[in-house]
Amino acid sequence: MSSEPHPDHAFISRIPKVELHVHLETSLRLRRLLERQNARGDPPVVAPHLVADPMKFTGYDRLRRVRYLGRAGVIPDSLYTPENLQQVAWELLEEAHRQNVRYLELRVGGRRAFSLLGVRGVVESIYAACREAKEMLGVRCGIILTAVRERGPEEATRLAEEAVSLQEYGVVGFDLAGDEANYPPALFSRASSIAREGGLGVTVHAGEFAGPASIWTAIYHLGATRIGHGLRAAEDPSLVEVLREQRITLELCPTSNLRLGLVSQEAYPLRRFLEAGVPITINSDDPLLLGIDLTRELQFARKAFGLTREEILSLLETAAQAAFLPPEEREQLLGAIRGFTPVRE
Repeated sequence: MSSEPHPDHAFISRIPKVELHVHLETSLRLRRLLERQNARGDPPVVAPHLVADPMKFTGYDRLRRVRYLGRAGVIPDSLYTPENLQQVAWELLEEAHRQNVRYLELRVGGRRAFSLLGVRGVVESIYAACREAKEMLGVRCGIILTAVRERGPEEATRLAEEAVSLQEYGVVGFDLAGDEANYPPALFSRASSIAREGGLGVTVHAGEFAGPASIWTAIYHLGATRIGHGLRAAEDPSLVEVLREQRITLELCPTSNLRLGLVSQEAYPLRRFLEAGVPITINSDDPLLLGIDLTRELQFARKAFGLTREEILSLLETAAQAAFLPPEEREQLLGAIRGFTPVRE
């Protein structure tokens, strides 16, 4: 196999980009920070019941094991400081800048960080990095607070209330993630109503580990205008039609889904969604954990699914249109993408 870079590599690298689905993964990034600071290289502490090969498990349990092993153990409480959270957020935004990402929506849902610093403390630390990145790098960042289903509807409701109160600190959206199969979206209707009525965008992880029903309920019980992953919508033609008609955007994360064995590359429905007129975007999900970034994810999607340059630009335009931003700021992003003139290779 040739090691020569594909001619579209430079094209994709230079495009102004928008990413809507990326998790801060604070504990994983804090682990990297700790490793840089710890010259002794002491081995991390790992919970034995989570060490088993993740691929022996299915569904959401596989994801939580992959994430735990990727974090490589327990992070000391002493590392959860405002300065460290600001640092890891800044590093992620620096990485985004190197890829020419103009706008990034960053998901934050770390229970430990919330318990040690408070939701406001966590958000203020991350917002400080966002503000600095906008001034120094020209990268804009919106914060999405993520409620996790297993923590129950009461905690989700409290988080939605805090999210609404923190909009001046860059919070633009509310997300629901976690175990779809055992915690259906309808349990969290109050939390989503608080977020929507408070002026936040609502996105829901659905159709990743559960079938089309989880997407239907995310739309009609929670009022989601975006769906995290959503790949199993392809199983229901009537749902595909609703996504197209109502312009519900799917935040596809191909590498994440393929690494978790949720679907084969051959069966991945990106091309079907595109041809059906469903609004879709490409995202890296957990970039540090998966060893990817948005540029590489777009390069992979181009090759794996035969995307043209025009289709790649269209996917980024869709991301700009679906961003949880005021209309004038979405138009600025669209203008940057539409004004991009590729250099002939």
